Amino acid sequence: MTITGTIESIEYRNTAGHEKKVVTLVPDHRQKAFVEFRGRRMDEIATYKENDEIQVDVTLEGKISKNSGIQYNNLVAFAVREA
Repeated sequence: MTITGTIESIEYRNTAGHEKKVVTLVPDHRQKAFVEFRGRRMDEIATYKENDEIQVDVTLEGKISKNSGIQYNNLVAFAVREA
């Protein structure tokens, strides 16, 4: 799946030793997508900044929390390029 949009923000997160950058991407003015860049993909997003328009190829990763049983869907980047 490919998402095209404008970068609203790029945030670094480190949860229990799992590093990632979460990019808030605005495909249009009414929606937002939160895309995770992990591992070597974090370096690929480093060349972009807020207000840049990009295309991101993502995979959908579903998880169930072991603690609470809450279901999550994550958009995980595997490629990024200028739009």
